[in-house]
Amino acid sequence: MLSTTVPKEKTVTKLERLLELHLGNLSLLAAKGLTTAFVAGQISLISTFVICTSAFAQNDHGAEYVRSSQPPLLSYQELVTLSEQEKIDPSLARKLDTLLTTPFVNNEAYFAGTRALRPALNGVGPSLRVVHWNIERGLELDDIKLLLTDKKGFLAKVHSEVASGEDIKKPTDEEISAQIDVLQSADVIELNELDWGMKRTDYQAVVKELANALKMNWAYGVEFIEVDPKVLGLQSFANVKNETERKELEQLFSVDKDRVLGMHGTAILSRYPLRDVKLVPFKRQAYDWYNSEKKYGVIEAGKRKSASLIFGEEILREVRRGGRTNLIANIDVPELPEQKVTVIATHLENRTTPKGRVEQADELLDMIRPIHNPLIVAGDMNTTGRDGTVLSIKSAVLKKLSNPTFWATQGIKYATGVGAVMDLVSFTFKSAKFQGDPTASGVPLLAPNPEENFFDQLEKYRFDDGTRLDFRGDEELSVNRRAGTLGNSNERANKGFVTTFSLPRTLGAKGKFKLDWVFVKAYLKDDSKSAESYRFAPSFARTLDDANEALAVPLSDHAAITVDLPLVQPALGGPQK
Repeated sequence: MLSTTVPKEKTVTKLERLLELHLGNLSLLAAKGLTTAFVAGQISLISTFVICTSAFAQNDHGAEYVRSSQPPLLSYQELVTLSEQEKIDPSLARKLDTLLTTPFVNNEAYFAGTRALRPALNGVGPSLRVVHWNIERGLELDDIKLLLTDKKGFLAKVHSEVASGEDIKKPTDEEISAQIDVLQSADVIELNELDWGMKRTDYQAVVKELANALKMNWAYGVEFIEVDPKVLGLQSFANVKNETERKELEQLFSVDKDRVLGMHGTAILSRYPLRDVKLVPFKRQAYDWYNSEKKYGVIEAGKRKSASLIFGEEILREVRRGGRTNLIANIDVPELPEQKVTVIATHLENRTTPKGRVEQADELLDMIRPIHNPLIVAGDMNTTGRDGTVLSIKSAVLKKLSNPTFWATQGIKYATGVGAVMDLVSFTFKSAKFQGDPTASGVPLLAPNPEENFFDQLEKYRFDDGTRLDFRGDEELSVNRRAGTLGNSNERANKGFVTTFSLPRTLGAKGKFKLDWVFVKAYLKDDSKSAESYRFAPSFARTLDDANEALAVPLSDHAAITVDLPLVQPALGGPQK
């Protein structure tokens, strides 16, 4: 069983004991008159061995933990080449492929003494608490760190905003505090949309900032290399006639070439050390983020309503290399029969149809089908019910228009060519109930549910060991005693689920959707009532929207979601927590 306290004494590995013994023997040999050259050669050999192996350590079960590793990064000039040239030199292509298929791994927190908290569930015992959160690039990184590390400081900021009249529509301290406690006691946090080396997030490595603040191990997988001209400081503003406005735009989009790395991806933070980490992009990429995005803004002004429309499209454009991906890692959990859990952080395509997302989900399931130990799949599944291109563009436009900086003044005119013609209310399912419950059964022809097949496929899927994803919803395992499909792993509301994604409250009603999901495979087979099937079964799922929207500016356009997984006793039968 892993300790929750930092060891007082450094653990000496077998490798260290062997090296100490060998160095001692060399000292004796030197004393007996062996040549200096021979002894020096042996010491050099040992030094090389230490350098090559110092990034690893072994736990009691013999599992290797990588201390720190990462693929080579791209230079600014290489980013420019990736932006301007579709066909690139083979050496750069290999470097790009390595970056998109090799995870960053860091277990320094483990070596510094971090151990799992294993929060106790009333009547059930210790658990693995998992969080999933799409943090919208880390745009509000400082406040996210405050939320995750300093409850008193975060609540003080909430009170300060309310006192100043900046925000008055907040939940109670008790509601926010309870959600903070859940977040801060999580042992695994899966994150979507993290920047690394992007001006919009002050060139910070968002994953490292969060991991260091939380003292957690981490893995990071690059999903996209951002190579849009505006991201690299290459955007032309020659069509802007007003010199003052043109200079302001040029300053707004200028970049520090020495700090731009252009990475955007997915992460796993964990108090458990991470091993066997893999980054596996989908073979089926449902959208071409390079060529399809390049078309925006290139058609002549005469074929558009106005030149400002072209400019607006250029601002919304996201030219990228890469594609949707899966970050996969194992953690050692000695309380379980297999003594390990596989964690999969995924992100399905938004710019495709529901059918495209079903194909990606099928690919992921086939990839993990042979895994016999429990596993957790979490991520932004983009279950919007249709092609999400419209949704993402609306969100981007509204965010620009609501930004209290340049876009609220002179710059707004250049985005309204796109924004003004968009009707937020029009982006809904044919039946609004599917926004909050994409698992619901539709009525063919009259009110079909476009995402119904996605969830049907997941529920019917069987792994090689006969287990399946846990779609159960028991009142006893719900924080609000609401039963229903997936209610144990995703918090349900009076109707459907508590939504996880919100469009900005600008230019119309606020659109809410359930896009983020946690799916768990443990010991459930055909008998859904047996005690064994409730071991490591998802329980007490929460959507932490109060914490996400506690400040005047939400921390993300997505709320975090959590689930508890009991490590020792079966979940069913334990009283509500």
